[in-house]
Amino acid sequence: MSQIFNEIEEDLKQDKLINFLKKYKFILIIIFSLILILIFFVVSKNIIFENRAKKYTHEYVIILNLINNKKIDEAKKKLEILKTSKINIYKVLAISKLLELSKENKNEQISILDYAINSNIEKNDKDLFKIKKALLAFENLDETQFLNLLNPSDFKESPWRVLALEILGDFYLSKGQKIKAKDIYDQAIKIIDIPEIFKKDLEKKIKELK
Repeated sequence: MSQIFNEIEEDLKQDKLINFLKKYKFILIIIFSLILILIFFVVSKNIIFENRAKKYTHEYVIILNLINNKKIDEAKKKLEILKTSKINIYKVLAISKLLELSKENKNEQISILDYAINSNIEKNDKDLFKIKKALLAFENLDETQFLNLLNPSDFKESPWRVLALEILGDFYLSKGQKIKAKDIYDQAIKIIDIPEIFKKDLEKKIKELK
């Protein structure tokens, strides 16, 4: 008797499953198809990324060889192409190398930095290039231009926040605006995870302003 009940229960379960599949088969097909498409998309994206990375790495090695062989103009042309690549690290490498190769030409460096600041590279890298431009053009920028580069509100979540604030404070100090300089230094020194080397330097500057 128990066996009969078990068989009936199994048949009911199978009927429920069959009815469920009939009722929702189109939805299940759509869900399954979407999962397959998603898997295909992720795999394809990874393959494309790896192929691009290999291509850009190969190109960068060629550029380094050109530089070693003193073929600077040819290297610069290739770097100009590489800086428009679709992978952030290669954009940054190309821009940084262009800056290095243009170290004798301040105007060219500023032009390269302007490109970097206005490009679609990651924010942390862009913040660093803003700092580099601020240092390079320190004496030639007015307050508005300097704040466009190192506005404290733009650096709130940046790993370069302390450095940006200290440079901004130095700018105000160079213009004789000691109150503004001290205010910026005070903001910087209150940052919780401030590196010790910056903290000591800021403490010294604040002390000299009192």
